[in-house]
Amino acid sequence: MKIIRILGDKKERKKVRFSTVDEILDDILKTLPLDFQEKIKEMTADEFRISQHSKLRMTISDKYFYRNKEREQLIKILGDKKERIFLDGDVFSRIVLEQLYEKIIKPKENLGGGVIV
Repeated sequence: MKIIRILGDKKERKKVRFSTVDEILDDILKTLPLDFQEKIKEMTADEFRISQHSKLRMTISDKYFYRNKEREQLIKILGDKKERIFLDGDVFSRIVLEQLYEKIIKPKENLGGGVIV
């Protein structure tokens, strides 16, 4: 979802605030249709990441990284691992897509130890 305010001739995109990847994943899942989530469950992680390279990945990079007022907090959280030393919008969106895939394909466990279906 893009929020655009028109000021004269200029279009200005609203800044967002997401300080954790979990908040971002929850926000994405709110807008991701359930039928698409079911299709994702049939894909491998690589198929999902490749299929979303020019779609969801660009939104993640733009909205949740570049326009995010909490970007520095996310960089601190995610930048600690050696393979993520250079964290930019592309690396960030890859990380989010990988975690989104995992969250969609793995059922949630409830506090009683059972599985929520």
